[in-house]
Amino acid sequence: MSGTPTPKNSLGNAIKLYLFPVLVTILATMIWRDVTEMRTDVKMLLAQSNIDKTDIQNLKRDIQVLDQAVFNKHGVVSSLINNTIDYEFGLAYLDKYFKHEDIFDITKYLPKT
Repeated sequence: MSGTPTPKNSLGNAIKLYLFPVLVTILATMIWRDVTEMRTDVKMLLAQSNIDKTDIQNLKRDIQVLDQAVFNKHGVVSSLINNTIDYEFGLAYLDKYFKHEDIFDITKYLPKT
């Protein structure tokens, strides 16, 4: 008599047979949705990264142009030095009257809040 299934055992077996594939399908669907969402996020991040890289390259180029205009051969600082009697005297003059902290200190130009 143990070989014949009882109604209780057959109902449990039927639930197991149908429940397991349903749960696996739901789990696989959730994983697939998350993977596709991650793919789109990675694509958006790569596109933004390329935009940021080009912006950084443009800023570097602008800084180099400004650096050459201000500090190099034909710039403001070298013209001040060349107008003085001696190169060393010019550097001492600039260091004496123009401190780097004073030139590039923008806090004195910002409004007090």
